[in-house]
Amino acid sequence: MTRGYVARPGADLYARAVRPDLSEGSDDERAFLQRRVALFGLVGSTLGALTLGLSVAQSASEPGPVFVPAHALHALGLLGPLAAWLLARGAPRSVRFARILEASATVSSALCFHVMTMRFPAVSRPDLVSALATMQIVVIRAIIIPSTGLRTGVLSTVMALPMFAVAYATYLSFRTGAFNVERGLLDLEITALTWASLAVVTATFTSRVIYGLRRKVRDAQELGQYTLLQKLGEGGMGQVFRARHAMLRRPTAVKLLHSTSQDELARFEREVQLTAQLTHPNTVTVFDYGRTPDGVFYYAMELLDGADLQKLVERFGPMPPSRVIHVLSQVAAALAEAHGVGLIHRDIKPANIILCTRGTACDVAKVVDFGLVKRVLPSAEDSVVSAPELTVGTPLYIAPETLSSPLETDTRTDLYSLGAVGYFLLTGSPVFVGGSVADILTAHLRSKPLPPSTRLGHPVPRDLEAVLLDCLAKTPAERPADALALRERLLACADASGWTDADARAWWGANGAERLGPYEPVSSTAKTIAVDLDRRAAAS
Repeated sequence: MTRGYVARPGADLYARAVRPDLSEGSDDERAFLQRRVALFGLVGSTLGALTLGLSVAQSASEPGPVFVPAHALHALGLLGPLAAWLLARGAPRSVRFARILEASATVSSALCFHVMTMRFPAVSRPDLVSALATMQIVVIRAIIIPSTGLRTGVLSTVMALPMFAVAYATYLSFRTGAFNVERGLLDLEITALTWASLAVVTATFTSRVIYGLRRKVRDAQELGQYTLLQKLGEGGMGQVFRARHAMLRRPTAVKLLHSTSQDELARFEREVQLTAQLTHPNTVTVFDYGRTPDGVFYYAMELLDGADLQKLVERFGPMPPSRVIHVLSQVAAALAEAHGVGLIHRDIKPANIILCTRGTACDVAKVVDFGLVKRVLPSAEDSVVSAPELTVGTPLYIAPETLSSPLETDTRTDLYSLGAVGYFLLTGSPVFVGGSVADILTAHLRSKPLPPSTRLGHPVPRDLEAVLLDCLAKTPAERPADALALRERLLACADASGWTDADARAWWGANGAERLGPYEPVSSTAKTIAVDLDRRAAAS
């Protein structure tokens, strides 16, 4: 038979009050507690050193010895906070060690200061000085150290109890005539009780309020089994946070919706449901989704170590043709899966394609943000989410038919946008640049794009240039038939094998995934817009 644990009366209260709170065992909570213990030690030792300096200066200005036994006790009381600062600021410590360290520093300092107050010749009321010193220590600790009210109350009581001994010592000093004050023992003890109670209650209440607020913030950052750690960015739809799964400890990105609009909630929920159907390795993986208790919708996806193509080109310049082929062929493969299940992305752009490392593989492209995705054959739900006359996309990468005939768009809309992305990767410039959004949209509808070689002023591989220009054809029928056909043409280019795994490893080794950091999905310079075509046409 398994031996069970039999609780003794009061054992649970003792354990919760005195033993370290081992529920704070996560790395983040442990690190936070250790930093707070170090701060408490620094503040305590600094304040103690300042008061010691003032005391020595006062003694130097008066007749008699400069250094008295009280100064030694004062200095001894600084050792606890100083040790806490030195030990907590170094290597990572356990929660138990940090809790024992701060409790030892607090109690030892208080005891030294209690004895110190009785050793100052000029102090006529050691009991009051001791009370003030105790209150200062316990309140500072309550403000800095995260602790339950119960634990703070127990420690504060332990620190305050010696005040009764100080009061009794004060009474004895009065009786021997050491001080010219007449007070009864009962009066002194009542004063000590009052100050001790005030110190304990103030510290306990302060600690309970601060600890409770911190727990509320921590609870508010927990979505299901995911804990939000750091805000990565913010876009038009919502915010994205670095998060961690409570059990798996898996690095995760969690996206939250900004608005409480029912239409946007429906669109956001559709985004995750449709994206969750996709399993291609070049599509971002969705782990989970749900709603918070207050109705905020969220979903968890893989955290990508890398950067989007917009930032990469802005930082490192245009890519060589072989690398452009390598990236575009991966995106085309991801789109082939989406198109195969009847989904159109509708917002393919450099900011929505992440280049990252996955395990030992380098230069892995990931398609993200399916927030504008729609079905090739609209369902009843699609009509609820977005009005049929509303055209959505990014001006620099939007297909002409999306503007002229939004209800007739198909999978080749994404191929146009991907061709525009390839143009940007190869030249470092969008296909069309204008003074206004209207100029860019008009160019997509009517203007013929300059060949990349003309834009760059030097030759580029003709086969790659031909593929990109075919993708940018105004008529969908003149583009590649589908994403798989586009991928086959890309891989048939002469430079398709020019970008090797060794090249990718060398590039990431030189530039470093750690310097690029995790993908931060913030709003890019290429904004996503909604154009109400029917209303604009009616107005004109």
